[in-house]
Amino acid sequence: MKFISTFLIYTILVFSSCQESQDSLSANSKVELGSNFNHNPEIIDFHYLEKAEVDWIRTTPYIFEYIFGLRDVSSEQGLQKLIDAGIKGYKIAFGFRWDFKKHNIDVPAAGSKEESQYFSVALEILEKVGPHVDVLKLGNEPILETKAKDKKIGVGGKIPLIEFTKRLLSEVVEPYYLNHPEFHLPDIYVGSIHALFSDVVQSDEATNGLIRFAQESETITGLSMHLHISELSEIEEAFKYVRTIMPEKPIIVPEFSLHRLYKSQLSDQIGSTDKGMEFAKQFNRNPDWRLYDWYSLSNSVGVSSEEWQALFESRSWFPKHYMRTYFNMFKKYGVRLATYPLLQQYCPDTVTEKSSAWFINPIFCQKSLEKNPNGRYSANPLCFNDFVELVRDGKLIE
Repeated sequence: MKFISTFLIYTILVFSSCQESQDSLSANSKVELGSNFNHNPEIIDFHYLEKAEVDWIRTTPYIFEYIFGLRDVSSEQGLQKLIDAGIKGYKIAFGFRWDFKKHNIDVPAAGSKEESQYFSVALEILEKVGPHVDVLKLGNEPILETKAKDKKIGVGGKIPLIEFTKRLLSEVVEPYYLNHPEFHLPDIYVGSIHALFSDVVQSDEATNGLIRFAQESETITGLSMHLHISELSEIEEAFKYVRTIMPEKPIIVPEFSLHRLYKSQLSDQIGSTDKGMEFAKQFNRNPDWRLYDWYSLSNSVGVSSEEWQALFESRSWFPKHYMRTYFNMFKKYGVRLATYPLLQQYCPDTVTEKSSAWFINPIFCQKSLEKNPNGRYSANPLCFNDFVELVRDGKLIE
């Protein structure tokens, strides 16, 4: 009985401590929302940024396009757009996508010729945009973009991906800002790690190594993570896991969406429900169509905002006001910044059951929706109003 009583007291104390830490995160959390341009800063459009009322811009170019000479640092339009945004007063969240796996490239050994080449290009880009960077991310979806062998403990008990990330900090980022004291040192984040609600990602040695690096390094501000989900419960599952390793340091979420949910429903039949039949009748659409058929129509010729909204409201699986659910979780778990796509970057005319569904997410849908009467892109009725209201909320919190 004495053991049971001691155990119960211990459990209560641990729970109370965790709850106090969680309450502290929630109470002190100011969440700013911004616009994400992913790997294409060249599509930054200041007109629509003003409509979204954001202060932040996030982008993460494919650095191997520069390493291979496909893009030129000195003349790249996207980098110039970032500089223009900085001059206009926008805050910049910047990082590189080290897509090793895509190009069948091993993570280079410390001090190797390959590492020197890669770091030289990273420094060249930083020399160009560094004066305007407010948040610097040391990677982007590294668990997806790295070969399996480079995510495991290897020679000397080290994980190559973790060592590469640490050296990117010590050999490129820190020396750059040390040599340029006139520039503001940005907040530095490790990540961005995807699908942290997944057992597969949670069990990856590199995942846990990166989170521990973020927790233990005095130089690192916190962790960057992505939240593309299939159900709303996955948001909290991901945060809870991170907070078991990094209890209080800040988090940023450069990418979040319902993409996994949208993709899982591509073959949903329009007329599979009474509401779906009503939708088909109202807008003269074939009730036997699958959603991918309707998406092909919308992406090819554009549909009205009314039809777009009505389609999703006819789906029992669509969570209305999902943006607010995300925002509440961001506040609860200490997220400082989250960025969301402003414009459609992937929008195929033909959608199949195997397609991606990224085109559903953005704040403005320049292909899927008809232009409004003044010829401008139409706002996405699924998220625009909530997004702008939450942007304003984030600015009001001091």
